[in-house]
Amino acid sequence: MAAAVQAVVSSIQTSNPSIQFYTTESPEYDALRKSFILTPARPTAIARPKNADEVAALVKACRENQADFTIRTGGHSCAGETLIDNSLVIDMRDIAYVKISEDKKSAKIGGGVQLGGLLKTLGEHGLVTPCGTVSSVGYVGWSTLGGYGPFLSLYGFGADQILGAKLVRNNGEVFEATDDLLKGIRGAGPVFGPIVELTIKVYPLKEMLSGTIIFDSRDMISAWSTLSREVQNLALPSPGQLQFLAMEFPGVGKVTGMLFTWVSDDNDEGRKWFEKIANLAPNVMKMVESKTALKMVEDNNNLVTYGVYGRSYTISLKKWTPEVAAVLGKHNATVPYPSCMICVHSLRADSGYKESVFASREAHHMVEIIAMTADAEQTESALAWGQQVRQELRETDQANILNSTYISLEGFKDADLEKIYNEHLPTLVDLKRKYDADNVFRNGVPRVI
Repeated sequence: MAAAVQAVVSSIQTSNPSIQFYTTESPEYDALRKSFILTPARPTAIARPKNADEVAALVKACRENQADFTIRTGGHSCAGETLIDNSLVIDMRDIAYVKISEDKKSAKIGGGVQLGGLLKTLGEHGLVTPCGTVSSVGYVGWSTLGGYGPFLSLYGFGADQILGAKLVRNNGEVFEATDDLLKGIRGAGPVFGPIVELTIKVYPLKEMLSGTIIFDSRDMISAWSTLSREVQNLALPSPGQLQFLAMEFPGVGKVTGMLFTWVSDDNDEGRKWFEKIANLAPNVMKMVESKTALKMVEDNNNLVTYGVYGRSYTISLKKWTPEVAAVLGKHNATVPYPSCMICVHSLRADSGYKESVFASREAHHMVEIIAMTADAEQTESALAWGQQVRQELRETDQANILNSTYISLEGFKDADLEKIYNEHLPTLVDLKRKYDADNVFRNGVPRVI
């Protein structure tokens, strides 16, 4: 396969000399190869196209030479599957434009734009779009596979923001997605081919509130029980979003915490809600400030170690129960390393959006179990901790477990597509056979055929 990639490089250097390649001998190779989850995989070469036509030329050459390849839009695969040995990486991070419509209700964005770059351009026009919480995440990967984040209760999932898409077919043709394909892209986008452009919804917003609360964590099971019970009685307006945390806080130790965001220019109302939430249980620290969405994701990015070992696990639960709180409280106290964490993302009301194959539409709590460490020697113990948390949650009331999980946090080996996509799986399979019957994009997520 390495020889096939070398044939692609030789062919493209003749036909499209503007496309830059980086091989294992290139000084920049290791920096470009680095991804959020560190892996030993060493692609034969990395290509950095700058437009859709260059992506198309690379796809066509790979198919003609039977070369294995992957598409990179960010590099935050939480199961460490961004890279493959002896392959070509088509790294689209240079395709990062943002073009805002005249009515300021939508924007066309390049397939390699990251959250930070997107929010920077939108913010210069007093606009925002739903996003995750870390600036180095690729927007296309985040949004097309679902997209949880602080805007969830107000505007819906990242997938719900997609109005149009431009892709590359497996024969190297650039084309606009039809309505049937857009439904598949909203939840399974990468599987149909490189998405070189998305058209997305944008909204007016100058600044939002971002807050952190650290609760009294001497009895973590009690803290989780109290908080999970009390938040169910809150009539938190849609601009507000809460994210439970079990983590090791710098300078403090293992804590039970909560992130609070308020997506509205009415910050006075948001501060009132922040105080209500901080008073749900005894707390030892609370801070909230007004900031741009860009500042929020940049601040969070500065707290994340880029380049860790391990992976994530996930499970989605319909409701808070005492049994669930006990499991989370128990393992809050056993968080093994600073990069390990439990985050709970909540969809507080059923989503009525139908034009998507993303199946997790009823109200639920998506538990993100981050089993990662900066020390390679700690990898196995970090993974064992994460697996134990997930297993004990799986052993709670079966009727409370959502029959769908978040594929962005799953690995290829443990992704049960029937559970992830439910009744949408036949539609997804039909679309894959229609647009990529030869499975040229077999390394995309999800692996449908």
